[in-house]
Amino acid sequence: GRQVRRARELGSYELLDVIGKGGMGEVYRAKHRLLARPAAIKLIRPDLLGTSREAQVTLSRFRREAEVVATLRSPHTVELYDFGVADEGSFYFVMELLEGMDLESLTNRFGPLPAERAVAIAIQACTSLAEAHQRGMIHRDIKPANIIFDDDGTVHLVDFGSVRNALGADGLDGKTIVGTYGYMP
Repeated sequence: GRQVRRARELGSYELLDVIGKGGMGEVYRAKHRLLARPAAIKLIRPDLLGTSREAQVTLSRFRREAEVVATLRSPHTVELYDFGVADEGSFYFVMELLEGMDLESLTNRFGPLPAERAVAIAIQACTSLAEAHQRGMIHRDIKPANIIFDDDGTVHLVDFGSVRNALGADGLDGKTIVGTYGYMP
């Protein structure tokens, strides 16, 4: 029982359940043990990293995502609370928990949105993107699954894992194709 409990703990947080999986890791619903504040924790386990070159690239992207999100203040960008490495070597960051639905799920469930609603959503997402662009960052994975509504309907842009510095100052070669093919320009 203790081993299971320890496996479900990450720093001051208790991991509750998986709420998403992506190319870089898994996202868990979590709760701060002392403050009882809900959070989302994005986690990359060391065994998911592959070869040493793949691991370096993945960890570099993960760290860059945390650094970029930490600098953004738009109410339409997911808020980052913490970033680090757990005792067992898992890399993680802690974000605000958005309880609502993502745009992909919304349209799959209810069909196409009225034009007025689509424009309102786009304006909010573009507010987040505009701030990132002002800081020289390009998201590179804008898709409906990365646009999430919180419980009051506010739009938040998430998953800056593919972000790239527009000036090339991030050490990437600029030749690697990153993103979701169906949504790439």
